Amino acid sequence: MPMYRGGGISPWKLVLLGLPLFLAGVAVPAAMLPSALADERAYTEAAPCPRRATAADADCLLSRQASVAAKHVTGNGDNKKYFLVIGFPDGTQERARLRKDSHGKVESGEPVTVVSWRDEIREITTPDDERLTTWAYPVGSYVPLLFVAVIGTPSGASILWMAYWSRRLRRAGRSLVSTGRWHTSVPFVTAVLYGFSAMIAIAVSPSFTAAVIAAGAVAVAAVPLSALAWRGRRNTAEAKAAKLLTATGVAVPVAETVIPARVSGDVPYSRVDCDHLVLTPGGLAVTPDARGVSWRLPLPGSLAFVRLHRAESVGRAHVRGVSRPLLVECRDGGREVLLTADREHVPWILGALRPQPRGSVW
Repeated sequence: MPMYRGGGISPWKLVLLGLPLFLAGVAVPAAMLPSALADERAYTEAAPCPRRATAADADCLLSRQASVAAKHVTGNGDNKKYFLVIGFPDGTQERARLRKDSHGKVESGEPVTVVSWRDEIREITTPDDERLTTWAYPVGSYVPLLFVAVIGTPSGASILWMAYWSRRLRRAGRSLVSTGRWHTSVPFVTAVLYGFSAMIAIAVSPSFTAAVIAAGAVAVAAVPLSALAWRGRRNTAEAKAAKLLTATGVAVPVAETVIPARVSGDVPYSRVDCDHLVLTPGGLAVTPDARGVSWRLPLPGSLAFVRLHRAESVGRAHVRGVSRPLLVECRDGGREVLLTADREHVPWILGALRPQPRGSVW
């Protein structure tokens, strides 16, 4: 089993994280949007109530003169909720929740005009004729639901893609070191940036239809930008690998040398008890002995060099005796093999390996 298979986040943990996000992004708006849009339409089309109407009348807008009997704040920190207690001439009182920026615009004892609909206060007009909307105000109630859709759906889908890609690599015995982290990072970053951009577009749109069109336009723009980012990351990674190989160089071993190193991969010569590599003019071998005299397991001639990686950039495990690690990516047939060794020893390793023609990248 490859040593790198145990690293990183388990695909099932990613599924447990991404699936609820995706389902919430799809199911919550699907379940609640029809009701929210129906309430908004009914409210905007409602006529003023007749003179003798009461707050229990469902489908008209009831305007009443009242006063602020008290102000309350509940909760702490970001969980604070702001309320007004509204008193009416007949001695009854109702409580309305306001947003933080509206709560300070009216004080206790001030006269106000309230608009109720379906037995709940929806609007409050201050003595300065400023209209404040309560949390129950139905116009624009679709906005938070669209926020859930544009954040939860793409973010959850990108995490599910991470889970799928991670599972695929583990089953194939490969790692993100060779395939490139852009396969997961670009979709996730695109999803997050799209979510925030779409939220801004939705917030400034004047209607539900305009908000949906704006969110769709952002999505259409995000696809080619993501493709360009994908291609750019791939080209950058290849350029870095080529530059690193040029800076490291190649030197064929002229005598037998034993160095600290680790071989990782789904191959029989990847052993947890072997933390040294024997370099000879005739090839390589792994050994648990720092002197290489006890026993050694030769690496096959089919092992072929592919490219170099900076170990710190891919989070490889520490190897005892290696202070400046580099990763030597190889192939043994269709299996990925990673050799971790100190930078000064890598030229000898490269000199003992034959290059492999680069094929298509996943």
